[in-house]
Amino acid sequence: MAELFKFDVMDTLGSLDELDDELDYDFSITEKHVDSIEKFNDLLLAPYLEKDKLIFYRGERINSLRRPLIPTLFRDKGSLMDLNEKYVDITSDYLLDFYKSYGEYYNLFRSAFGYAEKYHMYDLCAFSQHYIGCSPFIDLTKSIYVALSFGLKGKMEFTDDPILYTIEIKDPANYTQDRVTAECWLHNYNVRVYNLNKEDKGKISVERTSPEARLIDIANNDRMKFQQGVFLLLDNFNLVNKLYLTRKVRSSVNISKYILSKEICPELTALVRKEAPWYDFANLLDIESGIRIAIESNRSDL
Repeated sequence: MAELFKFDVMDTLGSLDELDDELDYDFSITEKHVDSIEKFNDLLLAPYLEKDKLIFYRGERINSLRRPLIPTLFRDKGSLMDLNEKYVDITSDYLLDFYKSYGEYYNLFRSAFGYAEKYHMYDLCAFSQHYIGCSPFIDLTKSIYVALSFGLKGKMEFTDDPILYTIEIKDPANYTQDRVTAECWLHNYNVRVYNLNKEDKGKISVERTSPEARLIDIANNDRMKFQQGVFLLLDNFNLVNKLYLTRKVRSSVNISKYILSKEICPELTALVRKEAPWYDFANLLDIESGIRIAIESNRSDL
């Protein structure tokens, strides 16, 4: 559903508590507080261990509107457009030109990893997500332990409540392990990114649209395989100052936002180290270390 209204970012930031289902910007409608290990086990761990649903996870170290669930590509608008521009349309053509603008990066990718053009964008986007931190994707994982580790950072002391997102497939058409399907989604990609400020108040009408959510389950490198990675692709929407309506996202996939009380987080860090020590935060980016620990863990069980 689209909403047409005069948009001012400061007004929006100040009134989020009053937004209803139509104007939910940060999945607060589906927000759940987890303030005990018992709740964590019932709401999150039990469904993961049962493995009877297609659920993916993402951990964030802090609950903040300034850290929304958006692709890394959109975190620095200065790299997407001249700051005097009010908006830019991100399409497959734009994405290809964007990566080509990184000097020799694009040529290095092609020489090392192969073909990359507007009908073959998946590998380039996936590689860019993991190695330059800039793509239309959002990282998810099949493992709750990986997501917890990214959210907890291996700490035993916490000043903020971390976040754990769960994303459950509703419609199988929004999930793929097929490369051709993924390439088609990227070829038809279309997101309008607005760059508005306080001076635009009352001057610009913005049609607010909610993204379609799609899941791409194609691991194309060892790091992604080790972390059991999956990509979330949000498509066909308008992004205004890092905010977007969430209703259509929640109609295509079931996204829940769990706020983990900092009081129970030391126990959750200990849980990761006990149940999946290879996914302790110190090992997440070190595949060799993780594999070595997995082997040693198996031997200790003999």
